[in-house]
Amino acid sequence: MTRITGYRELLEKEIIEAWRTHRLVLVAALYILLGISAPVIIRYLPDIQSLFGPVNEELGLGELGLPDAIDLVVRNMVQFGSIAAVLLAMGSVAGERERGTLTLTLSKPVSRTAFLLAKFVSIAMVLALATALGILAMYLYSTLLYGATDPVAWCQVGLVLLLAVLVPASITFLGSVFAASSLGAGALGVLSLVILSSGSTLPTASPWFSSGLAEIARATPLEGVGSDLDPFQTIAVSAGIVLVALLLSWWRFRRADV
Repeated sequence: MTRITGYRELLEKEIIEAWRTHRLVLVAALYILLGISAPVIIRYLPDIQSLFGPVNEELGLGELGLPDAIDLVVRNMVQFGSIAAVLLAMGSVAGERERGTLTLTLSKPVSRTAFLLAKFVSIAMVLALATALGILAMYLYSTLLYGATDPVAWCQVGLVLLLAVLVPASITFLGSVFAASSLGAGALGVLSLVILSSGSTLPTASPWFSSGLAEIARATPLEGVGSDLDPFQTIAVSAGIVLVALLLSWWRFRRADV
């Protein structure tokens, strides 16, 4: 049985470091900005356009509403959140190896499993807090501008969007364990973003990619998930990718020379 020695101390260290290096604040600020800007832009875009001349009715700007704001915030949180996830994870292990602090940390009474677990959980916590704040901002501003919606549905949206960014985070984390440098891990993370985003161009493959999570997030606050979406399959596949990436990271790190 694998012992998880020193996990709590390592997790506290990672959280403090995330705060001191401003990673927590920056990612949270990004999500809050995305959550506020989406409903505001969609609500006032026709008014802004009218300042520069007559609005072309063919553009459909006068018909913009809550569904468009939801589409914008989901798209932005998945895209920018995935980039933030890659940046957070790329140096998690490889960065410590490059700086020479990995050997020092593991020379203490801590297990390798605890080290890896603390690293990934701290990344997930930063992304979870940022997602929660971003969704809260979106909910408050969309309620103010468009009327009240189901808050439970928005909680579900937050969980789905969190899973959507944990997929590239876990793949980049795997690259950080295998790669000799943070840049190598980042390259794998960017490659994963390209592959995962390709699912949006293939409707039949979308349920097997994290792009399908964006479709679920868009539908949830409105009329609900339709019959054309299979949320259980899409969520299960994405959660499976995260789990497999973590297991491979654990398997590799246990046998790696540091």
